[in-house]
Amino acid sequence: MNKIISNAKGLAIALIGALLANYLHIPLPWLLGPLLAALLCGSIERPLVCDLRWRLGGQIIIGMVLGLYFTPDLVQAVMAYWSFILFGIVWSLLLGTILAGLQYKVNRLDWATAWFSSAIGSASEMANIAERQYAQVEKVVAAHSLRIVVLVVLVPVFMTLYFQVDWSSINIQKTEPYRFIQVLLLFVIALLFGKVFQLLNVLNAWILGPLTIIGLLSFLGMLHFSFPDWFIFLGQLCIGWSLGSKFPFNFLKNNKKFIGLTFIFNVLALALSIVFALLLIRVSHADEQILILGFSPGGIAEMSLTAKALGLAVPIVVAFQLSRLIFVILTTHYFYQLSKSIFFKSMDR
Repeated sequence: MNKIISNAKGLAIALIGALLANYLHIPLPWLLGPLLAALLCGSIERPLVCDLRWRLGGQIIIGMVLGLYFTPDLVQAVMAYWSFILFGIVWSLLLGTILAGLQYKVNRLDWATAWFSSAIGSASEMANIAERQYAQVEKVVAAHSLRIVVLVVLVPVFMTLYFQVDWSSINIQKTEPYRFIQVLLLFVIALLFGKVFQLLNVLNAWILGPLTIIGLLSFLGMLHFSFPDWFIFLGQLCIGWSLGSKFPFNFLKNNKKFIGLTFIFNVLALALSIVFALLLIRVSHADEQILILGFSPGGIAEMSLTAKALGLAVPIVVAFQLSRLIFVILTTHYFYQLSKSIFFKSMDR
């Protein structure tokens, strides 16, 4: 009963945060509002409770919403960006190496902790690999949590200032929304695919499973409507609430220097990514906003939601983020071993 009450309280505060952010015209109010409300409560030692199932539900909804964008025309448009996607993969490796060097030299972390806390990949996967290398897992998890929070907050702010985006005036063409029973049926189908992907140990199963089935149905022309606003807002609220409630404030108390420097390094990583994207834009005809979101060291859900809010081609941003995520997770252990053999052997000479 206490758990139910705690979750209900967390949901209520997250909802208040979303409504207040919407009233103040904050970018992505249903994502940032709950996130900031949860961070505020955590900072005054009143952390919000968020059951894991809320986050999973939010991921399923986001996967479903993103899947609707996978029409034949937009999937074909992804092919025009394949070279930039390769640049994004290489950039993620270079950026992670730079951050690891800073964590090692400035934050005085051991190399394993420095490397896996800096790799631009999934927090859970990096923590699992880091544990096998005897790294400080709590610092790896904290660094990735901070990276996502920094990206979710600062990317919309940058888009607002640099591109002078008025988020309240963006009108995305909508079709007739699905009815409640149709939404429920599609949600059950998406849930089943998320579970299958989880059993198959697929990365980000609860986003990619629903995205795959809804994207396939959309690509085949079997889905002709859109999801209602309340459903989309619920998904964003769950993601923001979960992100904020999992932020390691207790860990922060005893590791202020680590958190402070890691925050600076993540802001630097975002700035470098934006500069790199802008340099590529100068020598190409690619869409500025798509490249910035594609190269941002964030997550699939968070950057894709930003793309959706801006009315951009969501599948292209998904392709950027997903390809980078898969590459980092599959190769980070190999490059960690390679980095040790290069950097530390040369120091021994």
